[in-house]
Amino acid sequence: MSNLSSLIARLEKATSGSNELDVAIEIALSRPGVSVRPNASGTKLIYATRSGKESTHWAGDHTLTPERRAKSLSLLRALDQKGSSNG
Repeated sequence: MSNLSSLIARLEKATSGSNELDVAIEIALSRPGVSVRPNASGTKLIYATRSGKESTHWAGDHTLTPERRAKSLSLLRALDQKGSSNG
């Protein structure tokens, strides 16, 4: 199972908001070429510029409500499908 498929499975099981999942989803949905990683505790995102400057941000609320979880699932499934068709 790919990392993306595993993330989709975790999100499908989610019944409430999860900052850890929000961080993972934000990283999965980030644009190619964007340098982003979780902080040490996995609760925020660290973005790095090409010059090496880093800034820390909260992830979007991808899991806060059932509607947001459904939208995130749809985006992740589309990304997974796109990756499957390229591989």
